Amino acid sequence: MTRPRPARQWIAPALLALAGLTTGSALAQTVETHGATFAETVRIDDRPLQLSGTGTVRYRLVFTVYAAALHLPPQTPAEAVLAADTPRRLTIEYFHDISAEDIIRAANTKLAEQLTDAEREPLGSSIEQFHDLFRPVSEGDRYRMDYQPEKGTTLYFNGEPLGTVPGGDFAAAYFGIWLDAEAPLSASLRRDLLARVD
Repeated sequence: MTRPRPARQWIAPALLALAGLTTGSALAQTVETHGATFAETVRIDDRPLQLSGTGTVRYRLVFTVYAAALHLPPQTPAEAVLAADTPRRLTIEYFHDISAEDIIRAANTKLAEQLTDAEREPLGSSIEQFHDLFRPVSEGDRYRMDYQPEKGTTLYFNGEPLGTVPGGDFAAAYFGIWLDAEAPLSASLRRDLLARVD
């Protein structure tokens, strides 16, 4: 006579419970914005940065152009976000095809609004050098800007470093496109990117 096999009804629920714990743990380490996933914590030169907020940019209230995330050192005050000694990372994931020329044109337009001629003139070569690094983007592509004091701002495309432009003044001006207190690209995006900043 064949001995009946032990009941194993507990195995599937146990595996599902374990999977749930694993998934929950993973979700606790990332944030999703409009389908784009961003890490809660990152490191620049072994220095930990925390997610300070995420947001989206929309075009004519119809198309969501991209999602963005900002990482800063823990407990960075709002007035120090663009300081020369504050490392930071801005990540942008695009949802539509955009030419490099259009990205550069939009950046130049905003910089012209935010900076006086006297402020922009000494940064002209740095801005041009940075813009020479840009490539066209397609859906799912990511640009990332890492600012490291003493080194400068490095532009990454889908994780690949494209080049670095030195200078805290340049970094403050360029990150200011999104984070300038007076005339950011989008007031609502700036608010969302700094949602966890005191």
